[in-house]
Amino acid sequence: MQRTQVEDSVGKWLGLVVFLLGVGFLALVFLLAYRDLTGAGVLGQITGAPRVVEANAALVTLAIKFAMFVVMAYVGSSVAGRGIGLYAASRSHEV
Repeated sequence: MQRTQVEDSVGKWLGLVVFLLGVGFLALVFLLAYRDLTGAGVLGQITGAPRVVEANAALVTLAIKFAMFVVMAYVGSSVAGRGIGLYAASRSHEV
């Protein structure tokens, strides 16, 4: 009995699409984080003139945004990992 290797082209393409979707989620998270940090003036405070702001409110807002970005980055990396898993599973298997 001869063994043949079969590739699942639909699974391969689906894995690539899911991986690219996860990478897109990660790129979106980093763009949103950069936009929020520059919009809040956090990055501008390092190089610019100091501004007087309510420290407690700014830190709480920054901590909440950071926690949300961590969750979104985790979800994006999880989706990308699932895409790689789908792609690897569909590459070739013996029948």
